[in-house]
Amino acid sequence: MKHLIIQQTAIGIAIAMMAGPTMADEVANFYKGRNVTMIIGSGAGGGYDTYSRVLGRHMGRHIPGNPNIVPQNMRGGGSIKAANYIYNVAAKNGAVFAAVFNTLPFAPIVGKKGPKFDIHKMAWIGSIGKHQNICATWHTSKTKTLQDAQNMETIVAGTGATSNAAVYPRLLNQTLGTKFKVVLGYKSSGAKLAVTNGEVAGICGTSYQTLLASAPTWFSENKLNIIAQIGLKPHPDLKGAPMVIDMITDKAQKDLLTFLMLPQDMGRPYTAAPGLPKARLAALRNAFAATMKDPKFLVDAKRTRLIVEPISHTAMTALVTRMSKMSKTTINSAAKLLVKKKKKKKKS
Repeated sequence: MKHLIIQQTAIGIAIAMMAGPTMADEVANFYKGRNVTMIIGSGAGGGYDTYSRVLGRHMGRHIPGNPNIVPQNMRGGGSIKAANYIYNVAAKNGAVFAAVFNTLPFAPIVGKKGPKFDIHKMAWIGSIGKHQNICATWHTSKTKTLQDAQNMETIVAGTGATSNAAVYPRLLNQTLGTKFKVVLGYKSSGAKLAVTNGEVAGICGTSYQTLLASAPTWFSENKLNIIAQIGLKPHPDLKGAPMVIDMITDKAQKDLLTFLMLPQDMGRPYTAAPGLPKARLAALRNAFAATMKDPKFLVDAKRTRLIVEPISHTAMTALVTRMSKMSKTTINSAAKLLVKKKKKKKKS
């Protein structure tokens, strides 16, 4: 009997050793000579697009078979359109993955209409770096500190009604008594132009990392007054800028702000839909992690002024779980800020 057990164990080890190379060969054979589509859930030229195209130039080298990564923009609904596509339409064979907004998990959690996916089943791949939102005004603005924003009306540029640049000023008005007035309807580039030409005083709720990449001279030439950081922890580059979270003492308000800021730790996420062959999903995750350490990628990222602070797929899963487990009171409060209300039709 003892000899039989030893023989069976030896056979099992031999099969496992054979399976390893076979599985690797299967992955390499699938990807060799193939184009892998990277759906970018935003328009061309923005932060997500820039980061993704730099990633795409290098990640293929680390996938067995060395496929080409082909970027494809698919903007709409804060990446909901892209997420719906990979979840319901795209082939589940490992040849498609997506760059999505870090606020994507909010959509189903707060009850937005449009998501046709289960956020808990998404196959997260990794993230290039975290965000730190800031409130900032132009150097010529009369509002140079957060206290100034509490004492005088300060006009800031916003994009959509539920964008960070619209939500955070309203939240600070409620919690800290600031007097921000949000002007909606700007695109990202238009908002920056409005700041420089004095049309608005600044932007409250924009990513420091994105601004550093898209408008580096604003920092090198001291063109901005950074009046507040909107993050869970202080950013080392922003010493002296007060943390909003530290100023709020009411527990319900602090919980709400924490919920709203959690996506910042997801940074710039990449995901695939559930159902991918396990070996191919593992290959994408391993390739992403290897790219984050690739000297050629890091040189390219530095040249493009991108900040690389990688986040693992397991950490991203934990963040989504944490968001969904916040109290119903907190989630309902967030929904009032994040879900666009339908306009009532006038009675004829």
